[in-house]
Amino acid sequence: MSSFDGLRRVCQEAVSLGVSPGLVVVVGVEGRNLLHDAFGQRQTEPAPLPATPDTVYDLASLTKALVTSVLAMRAVANGQLRLSDPLLDGDGPTIRQTLAHAGGFVAHRPFHERAAAGDPARRRRIVELAASEPRAYPPGTRSIYSDLGFILLGDRLERLLGARLDALSAEVFAPMGLTSLRFGADPGRAKVAPTQRSATRGRLIVGEVDDLNAWAMDGVAGHAGLFGNAADVAALAHALCAAWRDAAPALVPGPVLREFWTPAGIPGSTWRLGWDGPAPSGSLAGNVISRRAVGHLAFTGCSLWIDPERETFVLVLANRVHPTASDDPRWKALRPAINDAALEGAGYLS
Repeated sequence: MSSFDGLRRVCQEAVSLGVSPGLVVVVGVEGRNLLHDAFGQRQTEPAPLPATPDTVYDLASLTKALVTSVLAMRAVANGQLRLSDPLLDGDGPTIRQTLAHAGGFVAHRPFHERAAAGDPARRRRIVELAASEPRAYPPGTRSIYSDLGFILLGDRLERLLGARLDALSAEVFAPMGLTSLRFGADPGRAKVAPTQRSATRGRLIVGEVDDLNAWAMDGVAGHAGLFGNAADVAALAHALCAAWRDAAPALVPGPVLREFWTPAGIPGSTWRLGWDGPAPSGSLAGNVISRRAVGHLAFTGCSLWIDPERETFVLVLANRVHPTASDDPRWKALRPAINDAALEGAGYLS
């Protein structure tokens, strides 16, 4: 029998200490959610409001895994894309290297500062800036987690498939009934967790992407921009587990998903294709989950770790950057603590 008392204590203590204003946690096993609970507040400013199981969060870099990677899987499965194809025209990284964060790109550049506000071509300008950024290392020789590669990969998928990422992702999510999974969120129609007070935008950010480069790309980019609630993200995680065992080929064929979730073989790297894996030790995924698991983190506080072999996952949605983003070491310690307590509560070790 599952007992999540330890997990609840970890989450409640984190809220009481101000590590995050609140969070929502789902533990899924074999197609069921064993726990789906909310803790603390979804916002503290301008007025306190409670976190609820259906609170919508800025999923930030989970966009890379849940949208860009999934769309790439489907394009590969349909014969529209090959992992060996070049990302850009001419010499440069392949699609596979880009997905493995081994494309030679630096981690980040503030391109929004060089793309004029109000310019209708601003979105294209940021793609051009990412493409022209000098490479930091030869592709395939190492891995540096990079937004730039996924900005370009998102653009490549849009040009290949003939629509923006918001429309392309809706084609995946809408048939599954995942109505909260979309780029941007409407605070008037859903309980949306704010992120931070933005000096650049001069306001508290609610329902629009926190990431400034994605914001300058109309909130729709390959590296960030997706919003959603825990129930919908969990449903997608269950569907991915089903695809792994060839039970949901309409989402992604099992052989393609298993290839994407196999370690990419980049020296010194834990990256798969569009998804990470736990480090041998000291992983933010914790000590309990299989080292063959896959997952992804997000700057805003969200994370998803999946052990497809045991059809088990831990999902955390949070806005630890509200109302002010900071590099709090307590948050780094909280991530593995939540994952370990969740899996122990689910009987993962038994």
